[in-house]
Amino acid sequence: MSGQQVAQLTPSIHRYLTAAPTSHFLGQPVEMVDAWEGRDNLLWRVRCRGQEAVLKLYLDAGQARSRRQYDGQQLFVADGLAPRPLWYDRYPTGLSRQVLIYEWVPGQPVDARDDGEMVGLAQAVAALHRGDVSQVRRFCPHPVNLDFYWRIEQGSFAQIHAWLDGLPAPELARLFKSWVERADALVAEHLPLWQQAVPTPVHGDLKLENCLAHRGQTVLVDWEMFGLGDPALEVARFLHHSQADFPPHGQERWLDSYLAGLPQPALDQRIQVYRRLLPFHDVCYLLLGLQSLEEGSRSEEAAASRAFLQETLAAALIRCGTALEQPVDEATAAAWAEALFQAALADNF
Repeated sequence: MSGQQVAQLTPSIHRYLTAAPTSHFLGQPVEMVDAWEGRDNLLWRVRCRGQEAVLKLYLDAGQARSRRQYDGQQLFVADGLAPRPLWYDRYPTGLSRQVLIYEWVPGQPVDARDDGEMVGLAQAVAALHRGDVSQVRRFCPHPVNLDFYWRIEQGSFAQIHAWLDGLPAPELARLFKSWVERADALVAEHLPLWQQAVPTPVHGDLKLENCLAHRGQTVLVDWEMFGLGDPALEVARFLHHSQADFPPHGQERWLDSYLAGLPQPALDQRIQVYRRLLPFHDVCYLLLGLQSLEEGSRSEEAAASRAFLQETLAAALIRCGTALEQPVDEATAAAWAEALFQAALADNF
């Protein structure tokens, strides 16, 4: 949705806030301060009688994201971990999508190179994962343990095997099969670590851009995926996707601070298992995406992105090889990535 379309919706948002029976601002003056586009939502910052709030319009109407986010914020606002939710509306008058309205929290994304802010974030995440399980009504959409996670991952292996076997990259096809075997063995060896592990409240979309430094505290935003889940997976994914943001050894210092706040059986070991598996997930995701391009999603956008995508795939192959202890050197990874794109998209580029 373009910025122009966001602007076109603004009058409807204003009418909802000032005239809808369910609005807490009914009959009051509302000033539209700002608007921006999120990943799966549109957001407006508004002001009513000195109170600033955010209205989030969810573009995915098929999920209870507004209620998830409301529940998460309601449960953790008292701890200073979330903005105060005001109300949510599954069927807002005059709008085609559900909305959530919560208090505006000024702040900046936490800086991974600021030790104080990162210790605060680690403590905040630990406090979240220590939350009262009995107060959480839904499971997070992400896997709740290693067994569930690996069953989902296994669903793509046969498709990738068949595709690679038909391409002129026999060495990569053999290595992929070996990676599957190594990952299978890793999972089988460490599954017992989850026998005594229980789900905890998890944010569901933990990343630096959703963590604000606010008046000396860490406030988490975008709780759309909130629910019960695996804290080890949440932390491993956070570390995996923020590797480039941390200074040398910063991730391990962050992890030490987090673990100090959450005494759970074998938690560090469980996190490390996921950290070894997530690079393999990246490879599978990219290979499936490349296969979909071959099968018909052929566009000028894909052509323009080829160099970037090749570099991304090559880097993922290197990281996966390191994690599963079958290293791939840079030249080989780059050659494989180029060969895959050349073979799969020869008719397009």
